[in-house]
Amino acid sequence: MKREQIIGLCALLLLTAGTVFAVSRGPAADGLSDGERAYKEMLEAAPLAVVEGETISPDQRLLVRTAGATDFYVSGVRVPEKVQVVDRLTEEVLWETEGMVSQRALWSPEGGYLALARSARTWCSVTVLETEHWTAWDFTLPDGNSIPEYTFPAYYEPWGEWRSEHCLDLTFDDVNEGQSRCTCYITTEQGQITGETLERTEEILPETYDFNHDGQPETVEITSVQSAHTLRVVDADGATLWEEEAHTAHAGWTSIFAFSMDGQDYLIRYLPTMYQGQAEYSLRVFSLNAVGGEEVLHESGVIWDCNFRMDGHQYDVEAMTDFLWEVHTYLRDSTLLISTENGMFQSNLPGLRLNYYPFGDALELDSREALEKAVLKAERLYKEEEGITE
Repeated sequence: MKREQIIGLCALLLLTAGTVFAVSRGPAADGLSDGERAYKEMLEAAPLAVVEGETISPDQRLLVRTAGATDFYVSGVRVPEKVQVVDRLTEEVLWETEGMVSQRALWSPEGGYLALARSARTWCSVTVLETEHWTAWDFTLPDGNSIPEYTFPAYYEPWGEWRSEHCLDLTFDDVNEGQSRCTCYITTEQGQITGETLERTEEILPETYDFNHDGQPETVEITSVQSAHTLRVVDADGATLWEEEAHTAHAGWTSIFAFSMDGQDYLIRYLPTMYQGQAEYSLRVFSLNAVGGEEVLHESGVIWDCNFRMDGHQYDVEAMTDFLWEVHTYLRDSTLLISTENGMFQSNLPGLRLNYYPFGDALELDSREALEKAVLKAERLYKEEEGITE
């Protein structure tokens, strides 16, 4: 690039960064114009852009750093030549790429992957590296496109969070569209890293609770990625106190409720599980301790089946009625926080509105006697289906 082109580019960058200076038409004794000299002095005084975030790997072996300095000054910093990952002991450069105005690093929990976000004035990129063979995956949006202009990793909240060694949540700020969220699933096969990006939605439920009984409010948040959902109880400091996974696939069906008794908030996990006519219904009412552990207030369950011709068949009407009436008592004044029962996602409903499972609708009955009649009626219908007559 000719010197005149460099001068013109530098002047444009200075103007964009909000720095204005006068350019002399005549050279000085050192061969530099006043504008060139001022720019040179500013470059020499400007701090070099560094890597922000997690610069050292979890095992303390690797360091992410910037190296070298370009002649570009943008947004108060000097742009580095390179971003490097080096061995802290030997200083060996294991991987490097072009430096930008901003670079932020985020290591996976076990250190097998490094997420690196780099930003210029109008665009950004996110690269995920695997640290065995040092192959890289360049992030793309769920539709396969690159990150659009004027969209950057979130600044006022975490831009990324590793949910596990192979699952990375990302949040972006778009100056026109607002925030967008996605989840990346990272794998490495035969020494080559690949990634899949899915859209992620987040919802904060309207009510606050105090499940750990410390006098401070907690919020309940739901994160959804396709058919997988995560319910989180978040404390006043924004930290996740407790979480539960739920999925619309049968193995992941679960239901969580909020319930208050004697002025104290509790969580309810109700699992009316059935496989091939074999049912095991369980109920747990619990609060949380200071570190998010479950402190059980009450726990019960019942086992039954509708296979009346099977050896070991169980259908105890009294036990089933007692259990279901107990469930009715707890859910009557509860709020459904999340459910994927019967493959349907539901949230923020009155507890007794959850009825997509055997005896779910019967829980809305207002007496134990009526509930017992429903259990007896179901027994009769199950027998008729198997051709059993009394």
